[in-house]
Parts: sequence; C-alpha cells; structure tokens
Amino acid sequence: MISSLSGIWVFLAKSPLLWLTVTLLVYLAAVWLYRRSGASPFLIPVLTAVSALIGILLLSDTPYPT
Repeated sequence: MISSLSGIWVFLAKSPLLWLTVTLLVYLAAVWLYRRSGASPFLIPVLTAVSALIGILLLSDTPYPT
C-alpha cells in the first residue's frame, strides 16, 4: 500500500498533474466551506481557492515556470 502511494506521488510530482490535482481539491474544499458558511459573500469559492493556492505555492517555494 505504501509503495503504491509513493509510486503515485513520484509520478504526480514529475508532471503537471500534481498541481491540477491540488487545484481541484482546493476548489472543492472552498465550495464546501462556502456552502457550510451559508453562502457567505466573503467566501466565494473561486476567490478562496485562488488565495489558498497562492499560499500553498508560496509555502512550497514552487518556481513560477512550473
């Protein structure tokens, strides 16, 4: 089980699929948060997801061309 997960991680880390997967997961989390908050206008999913992705990219020190 662990070897298959590490194999998937190695594959995703070497391709753009990693960031596509992260983007989709963050967006789904933002939609969940938006609905959970009662559709608060301060938690619009696109704005929340973009803000979270910027934070993730800055914290992971990912270079821009990636």
